Amino acid sequence: MNKPKIVTDLQLLMCIATTVIGVGILAFPRITVKYTATGAPMSTFFGFLLVLLACVTLAYLGEKYPKKSLFEYSDLLLSKWVGGMITLAVSIYFIELAALAAREFGEVVITSVLPQTPLEVTVFIMLILAVISSRCDVAVFTRIITFFMPLVYFPALVIVFLTLKSASLTNIFPIVNVFYETTWTNMLRSSLTVAAVLQNFLIIGLLTPFMYQPKKAMKSVSLGIGLAGVLYLILIFATLSVFGFDEIKNLLWPTLELAKTAAFPTLFFERLDPIFISVWVTAVFTAILSSYYIALQGLTHLLRFTNHKVFTFILFPFVFILAMQSANEFILYDVIERIGLMGLPLTIGFPFLLFVIHHMKNLIQSKRGTKL
Repeated sequence: MNKPKIVTDLQLLMCIATTVIGVGILAFPRITVKYTATGAPMSTFFGFLLVLLACVTLAYLGEKYPKKSLFEYSDLLLSKWVGGMITLAVSIYFIELAALAAREFGEVVITSVLPQTPLEVTVFIMLILAVISSRCDVAVFTRIITFFMPLVYFPALVIVFLTLKSASLTNIFPIVNVFYETTWTNMLRSSLTVAAVLQNFLIIGLLTPFMYQPKKAMKSVSLGIGLAGVLYLILIFATLSVFGFDEIKNLLWPTLELAKTAAFPTLFFERLDPIFISVWVTAVFTAILSSYYIALQGLTHLLRFTNHKVFTFILFPFVFILAMQSANEFILYDVIERIGLMGLPLTIGFPFLLFVIHHMKNLIQSKRGTKL
């Protein structure tokens, strides 16, 4: 079925830059520092490069199959049976990611903002907002995400730069810590953990067939994921320089604590952490919406439905039940880290597998006188 051309290259850029800035932005400095100490910026950079490579691969495939989504050309390249099994696995995995993000959102809200509110209420509200928003078509979905992009980036950057008055450069050295305290194994584990935080990049494969100019997907994707990478690097440098790696290990949400150190003593702007929380809530909403949307599109394609709306409320109770499984936030983060690492072969390996199969089939077809 021909897809309407409704997504601009700027919208794709802004969608990618926003959807990967998810709930994990609060805790990722602690997780990376746990493995690499002052090498955390280096491992963050390596994790970003891995995701960038996967994103560029998806953009390349989108240019080669401009009328097909990720799930459609995976059926073409891998066969309907193999492609269908991977599509099902991707859908189930992103249902789990949406559930974990909603639960983490609930834990942060009841701990730092609404301690008297039941956890179930905060999780339910965020999920129902994402579910209702996911009923829209691609045009409205991209507009929602692009609308929130400046509301996420601009305040976050301003608040982070205001915290640098407390920074100490001695806290970030040695940056190449793999030669000092950190092993290559820990560096790899930390980099993969950063990559796991950015897994919503798979939305690229669903938006490229709707672009006016699919040939510009590569540039848009590179710039979009680049903006996200820069924000993550700024955050890890800022938290490390302000607190030092020993202190960060004792903070559950280092980025939130960083926002509490920001001050702008003019008019009513004495504390900026409430503003940062509102920015974070926006980022969480876009992340959950994107994860849920990927799962919906995967199931819609797998079951050959023409409209994904039929699944929006059917999946909701399953996601809610999954979100309430972990006993507390400490167990939750252990689950998030393990699930994130387990999913990397699926989210990053899937595009690479399609890339290899595409070129293998092209090679075979070229020897026969045709080409995909």
